[in-house]
Amino acid sequence: MTGLEKIIEEIRTEAAKNAEKVISKAKSEADVVISDAQEKGKKQADRVLENAKKKSEDILSRGDSSANLEKQKSMLSAKQQVINEMLDNTLSYMENLEDKEYFSLILKLIENNSQPQKGKIAFSEKDISRLPDGFMKKVNSVSKGELELSDSTANIKSGFVLIYGGIEENCSFDAMFRSKHEELTDEISALLFS
Repeated sequence: MTGLEKIIEEIRTEAAKNAEKVISKAKSEADVVISDAQEKGKKQADRVLENAKKKSEDILSRGDSSANLEKQKSMLSAKQQVINEMLDNTLSYMENLEDKEYFSLILKLIENNSQPQKGKIAFSEKDISRLPDGFMKKVNSVSKGELELSDSTANIKSGFVLIYGGIEENCSFDAMFRSKHEELTDEISALLFS
């Protein structure tokens, strides 16, 4: 393993640890969002589950030996649909927070994801246009290392990208949700269907 590979592996390992911390904090914040969306989600779940139940009962009434398997597939599909809608709604909620709340969340994510070294931070074109006055000073007050604003914008919808020595760490909300999709799915499933 070359020195560069070791560095990359260390960065990946550290990034995984930091992602775990970010997701933990994001989960705490998402819990608030989820509790707001839970009532809506339960209604959607009830409607979808009722339709799935009716469909499965029709199959059972014909006495088909595969009815039980079809019922399980229908229920799983309905649950997955509700969970995906909740995740999409949560992501959309986070992306559309008011500026103050949005950039407060960004600061928390920077605190959890930054490295103890000099680097750059890139925001989306939309976020660059609405950065609060003195925001980079706040960024550096929470960052583990010194960060300067990148000359180029990141091709992301929300969040940011950290750049250390040419290595980019995608801290967009979408990337964080994708990286923890299975874990979040399990937690939402436990909340709604237990």
